[in-house]
Amino acid sequence: MPTREELVEHLWREIINPLEDPSWLDNIIANCRRRPDSTFAEVGPAIERAPAAGVSAADLCLLYRSATYEAVFGTLYAIGDPGVDDNDVLGLYEDLSTSPSARW
Repeated sequence: MPTREELVEHLWREIINPLEDPSWLDNIIANCRRRPDSTFAEVGPAIERAPAAGVSAADLCLLYRSATYEAVFGTLYAIGDPGVDDNDVLGLYEDLSTSPSARW
């Protein structure tokens, strides 16, 4: 189990900072084309429309990276307050897509 510092470093290195490289945009587009009925499949076409609206790949990366930071921050905050009964967080990510509150 990592230390707090190691977890935070991991989140920056593996989740947030890789979004500086615009190659992930092509990966999202390709995945959305392969699976048009998947969760958030409409993101691929939105990314493709962005350049026509004057949005650069660098700007998309900055927006997505910022949103990812906010999501990670909010998740970590929620795990601490209000927390989870008995610290039962192992595999919690699996419940995200099956939640009754999910809206795709």
